[in-house]
Amino acid sequence: MTRCANNKNFDMVLTTQQQTSILQLILALFNTAPGAANLTILGSQLQNGQSLSNLAQSLVQSALFFGKHYPDELSHAEFAVSFIDDLAGNRASECNKNLVIDFVLHRQTTGAARSEIIAEVIGALSSVPFSDPAWGNTSLHFNNYNAARVVDRLLDNTFSSTNKSVVVDHMLTQISAGKTLGDMIVWIVDTVANVDSGNVVWGNAAKLLNNRTEVAKYYSIDRAGFAVDREALQQILAKVTIDAHSIVTAKVAIDHLLSHGSGLSIYQSEDVRLDEVLRIQKRDMPSMPKGKTKVVELVI
Repeated sequence: MTRCANNKNFDMVLTTQQQTSILQLILALFNTAPGAANLTILGSQLQNGQSLSNLAQSLVQSALFFGKHYPDELSHAEFAVSFIDDLAGNRASECNKNLVIDFVLHRQTTGAARSEIIAEVIGALSSVPFSDPAWGNTSLHFNNYNAARVVDRLLDNTFSSTNKSVVVDHMLTQISAGKTLGDMIVWIVDTVANVDSGNVVWGNAAKLLNNRTEVAKYYSIDRAGFAVDREALQQILAKVTIDAHSIVTAKVAIDHLLSHGSGLSIYQSEDVRLDEVLRIQKRDMPSMPKGKTKVVELVI
């Protein structure tokens, strides 16, 4: 069969390090393996000059990473209020929250998808310094919450809660000094991945990440898997421990899913295409608005 010479995906060959970096990043962000299609998608980003830190930041700003579900039957106003309440809570004034709600309502009336709006608002919030009087507390909470999610997934039960908090605090200090959350996610992944397995403090975390990376590689590369229910795959990865035998058990479970179809997703939304997620990042909200505004009337 003749292949299409102008399709770059056919000719793209990722280095082992690029493959490993993508596998580990998706494990840290989503607690799952990327699958064959997403590995190719993310790999093409790296080969086209995108840095791993920028790629991580784009994914952090996505609705997929935000992880909140908003029913389709919500009105524009209900979605706007729910989303901004989830994002800001009581950490921003009602006046400033209402300004963003106005923005969300406007974007919906012009046809923007909810996932696009979420990415735009989170992208704007990500650039707000913690010292900002209007949105600083919200920015701090957002970065703290998400840094803690990543640290908890990477370190799991190999670190105490107190020691995890020390790592998160270091990440927040660096973000306050000008780094992005994406920068610090890559830092913590690299720190864990590159430490000697015999290290007294980090050794077990390194073993755990290496074992889970091996399982993610098996699914995404060796078996070229896709369209498996994310929850089923997350459950398999969650059972991988520092014990090397858990890798064998996980691979058997993946074989069972792929061979028998018992874990295949029946919902299109479960088969996440990260090219669609990244495409949303092209439009950016300039900044988080500040000032006084009228209270938005909720339309039911």
